[in-house]
Amino acid sequence: MALTNAALLKAISEDRALASAMMFPHRHPQASPAFHVEVMDLWRAEDEFVLIEAFREGGKSTLSEEFLLLEAAFGNFGYCLIIGETYTKACQRLEAIKHEALRNMKLQSLFGRLRQDGRKWNEHQIELPNGVLLEAHGWEEELRGFKWHDLRPDRAYLDDIENKERVKDAAAVAASMNKLYLELMPAMDKVKGKIRFTQTPLAEDCLVTRLRENPDWTTRRFPVCNGDIDDPSTVALWPDRYPMEWVRKKRDEMERAGQLRGFMQEYMLLAIGTQDKPFETDQIAECAVDPAPWLPKVVITDPARTTNVKKSDRSGRVVVSRLGTKILVHSSIGAFWKPDEVIEDAFATSSRFGDAAVAIEKNSLDEWLLQPMRAEMLRRGVTLALKPLSAPQDRDKTQFIMGIQPFLLAGDIVLVGGRGAHAQLVAEIQNFPSGKRDILNALAYFQRVFSGVPVYEDFGQWNIVSYYEPSQQHPMALAFNSNGADTTAALICIEGQRMVVVADWISPVPPKEAVNDIVQLVRAMFPRARLTAWVPADVMDQADRMPVVAALRAVNLYPMRGEYLNVARGALSPLIRTEAKARRLFQVDQESAKHTLNALAGGYNFPIDRAGNKGNVPETGPHRTLIEGLESAVQALSSQRDTALPEGIHMAVNPQGASYVTTLPRR
Repeated sequence: MALTNAALLKAISEDRALASAMMFPHRHPQASPAFHVEVMDLWRAEDEFVLIEAFREGGKSTLSEEFLLLEAAFGNFGYCLIIGETYTKACQRLEAIKHEALRNMKLQSLFGRLRQDGRKWNEHQIELPNGVLLEAHGWEEELRGFKWHDLRPDRAYLDDIENKERVKDAAAVAASMNKLYLELMPAMDKVKGKIRFTQTPLAEDCLVTRLRENPDWTTRRFPVCNGDIDDPSTVALWPDRYPMEWVRKKRDEMERAGQLRGFMQEYMLLAIGTQDKPFETDQIAECAVDPAPWLPKVVITDPARTTNVKKSDRSGRVVVSRLGTKILVHSSIGAFWKPDEVIEDAFATSSRFGDAAVAIEKNSLDEWLLQPMRAEMLRRGVTLALKPLSAPQDRDKTQFIMGIQPFLLAGDIVLVGGRGAHAQLVAEIQNFPSGKRDILNALAYFQRVFSGVPVYEDFGQWNIVSYYEPSQQHPMALAFNSNGADTTAALICIEGQRMVVVADWISPVPPKEAVNDIVQLVRAMFPRARLTAWVPADVMDQADRMPVVAALRAVNLYPMRGEYLNVARGALSPLIRTEAKARRLFQVDQESAKHTLNALAGGYNFPIDRAGNKGNVPETGPHRTLIEGLESAVQALSSQRDTALPEGIHMAVNPQGASYVTTLPRR
């Protein structure tokens, strides 16, 4: 029997990984992976300083306890220090060793009783019958002057001694380096001393990263898998316990919670420093309700070309509005949408947020997405105020997203509804620059969507009414305009000096159909209204070429001649600013004239070039077409009003389109 035990002792002495499996099978419910053998070899190596990095719950502490107990039982060292982050944690590690020493019958059958009769073990010390001492200490203690009888420590085990406080800055890390080199190392036995350090990196600059680059230290890293997590060829280091399915699921779970950086740190051993994480959680501002519900919204979409959940980017979409310097985020989502789903979301979201304009990244997507979207407008008879966006060519995606950093720092990015309503966006902010960032990329486009100078900067909440009901005694005017692609109209109620935009339309169908539909709708809504139609003088001058004029005449609504577009620009300003009887002279119904509201609140603007110079002509698009038609009519109406003709006077139009006063009664 003694011979058998001697052979077994020799076998487990030569192969500590085998010893661990044989002596502690109850501590290894899953099959031990190959990297555990490497860990045991590193512990036993002749190298003086060894650093072992392993992923969270990778078994590094369990193996350390088993190795130290076996070494102590063999008497391969005389005095071992177990140093933890705190004294309590070091004692917990020693307690696990103590538990095995007292209750592991396999160990006792080979080495006899490991507790000497009559000797009491302390919470921080255990002495084996062979005279070996294991002692627990916290890293916060002063590590000087250790001695046991005539022995100095010849083993030291540093177990996850770093924490967030000890890696908060370079000075804190330097303090740990000083403690290691100026306190612990001088306290060790100069001939037989060995230090083993197991740790997961907590920062880009920490004790681990500094020792990793030190040639005096033997280092080995064991992340949870050996490559890109999404690569099908990547293999898990411990497949029986952490298969790749679990790794991917855990990664996605932590990413959704905004903890991707924590996953990369704890499981992939890739620590990202604060300097590489420009966005912090405390920079995210939020509000429970929309502080300015009257503001027009813009839907910004960053579509993805593919929908491979594992490989491709998501389509990112946000709904934003601008209140001064603040950007209000009303909705946000990231999804693996197909092209038809991107289009469907654009229409649904625009409708849900008051016919919001749709800004969409168009790089290489013109025919892929914009053409089907225009076709869908014709099919539905609904127009989206589209604003194609070009991806930046002078910087990459990360640098483009970094453009929102000043706004976050100033608290100018406000999540309406709170963080819970924007879980995906918050996660991307917390994870950036790691992980998915498609919603962030869509949000970064607000700098382009809200660029330019609004033509009517004085327009505000005081110019907005809700559910306006025009009186039959007041005349009404339909201000038409067309740019070739869109036909626009604004219905104006004229209350003496005051003008109220009651409804508006932007239609992608040909003018003949658009005008007919609009006029029929207005006549059905206001059958007794005294209605006149107006078109800009620029259009009247080309009446034979412009189908909108012919379309109006076809429905027996002969258009009046408005002012020229360049002359009329800015014509709304005096009315917007002037107040009479506690009401502004120009108002817009926010329920039924949303296109006008969106245009005046920023959609109708002068562009700004890269040099910061304001353009002389407003940015082209349906908003400009709509407001230019409105300006032209208002300027002409104001000029007529300035002639002091009595209200209700009969007017007619000659074949050339010029209006004149007539005594003939109206039908």
